[in-house]
This record gives sequence, C-alpha cells and structure tokens, in this order.
Amino acid sequence: MIQNGLLITFEGGEGSGKSTQSQILYDTLKEKGFEVIKTREPGGTKFAEIIREILVQGESNKIDNISELFLFAAARVDHVQKVIKESLKNHKIVICDRFIDSTLAYQGYAGNLDLDIVKEVNKISIGEIYPDITFIFDIDPTQGIERALGENNKETRFEEKDILYHKKIRDGYTNIARDYPHRCVVIDGTDDIEQISKKILELTLDKINE
Repeated sequence: MIQNGLLITFEGGEGSGKSTQSQILYDTLKEKGFEVIKTREPGGTKFAEIIREILVQGESNKIDNISELFLFAAARVDHVQKVIKESLKNHKIVICDRFIDSTLAYQGYAGNLDLDIVKEVNKISIGEIYPDITFIFDIDPTQGIERALGENNKETRFEEKDILYHKKIRDGYTNIARDYPHRCVVIDGTDDIEQISKKILELTLDKINE
C-alpha cells in the first residue's frame, strides 16, 4: 500500500506517444499487483467528458483561449474531486493522461494568456493535489501532428491549429520541465516504444519505493 497514493501525469504535444505509454504503464503496474487507475483530462467523469467533447471536437477557432482555460478548469475540478482525490485517499496509483501542465502549455504558452493567471486558475482547480512525477514527451511538432492525424479519430480540434501554435506548446513544455525539475522527466517521443516503457517503469518503481 502506498501511504498517500501516487499521482503520475503524462504530458506532451499532439502525437507524442504519451497516451500509448500511459496505457502500457497502467497494464504493467496492474500485472504487478498494484492498485492503479487510469484516467484522462479533459474527462474522467460524466460532466468532464461532456466538456471534453466541446473542447476537442469541431473547428480549431471555435473557442477563444480564455474560454478554453475556464472550461478545462471546470472539468478538472470535477475530475479531481470525484476521481483523483478519492483514489489517492484510498492509497491508489493514479495515472492521468494530461493534467495541469497541459493547460499551462496550451492556453498559457501557446494561447498567449498570462502565465501567472493560468497558474492561479490551475491552483484553484486542484487544491493540494499536485503530481508526484510527470513524464513530458518531446517530439518535433510536424512529426507529432502527422502521427496524430493518422490515428483517424474525430478529436482533432487542437491538431488542426497552425504549426506555430504547436511549436509554442513544445517550447512551453521545455520551460515547464526546467521550472519543475523535481517532478518532471523529459522523454524523447521518437525513441523505441519498449525502451521508453522500460525507463518509465523504472522511474515509477523508484518513486513508489521512496
């Protein structure tokens, strides 16, 4: 049993491979007998999934950056209170595909919103629930977008934004990794899938055993 639970977040631009690796980690920890749940943002609750549909589908310019910020925050409050907080209280490992750093990278760095305001909104939405370890997947935006659009799903609103937007996201994540080195690990999204999953598992087990 993990005393206070463990929150592991996966971050990165579109097509970076984070969702694949979060699933691999979940499956592996489950096989090893850990109590673990996998969730995502936006989403994770009935209410948050409704907001997700608004945010990730449709035309790329249909919502302004400020509206995005508060929609993500509303979904996150519900998700944190109903899923993440309860799971951690029950000593579980929570694997979350995107969390607060996505908001900072997308709406802050790429959306040109004031970073201090974005951080404050994030703080309000999560309370004291911060990630224990964050894996940030780095990939050239052009390659990432090609990957993402090749997955043939309807959640393409962010993928369809211009390449400059995605370059700003990458730069944003670089800054986030620099600013929060105690929890952020940068992963090369172009590395071999097995090599990446092995590294992530090793770092996760180290964190569990601290």
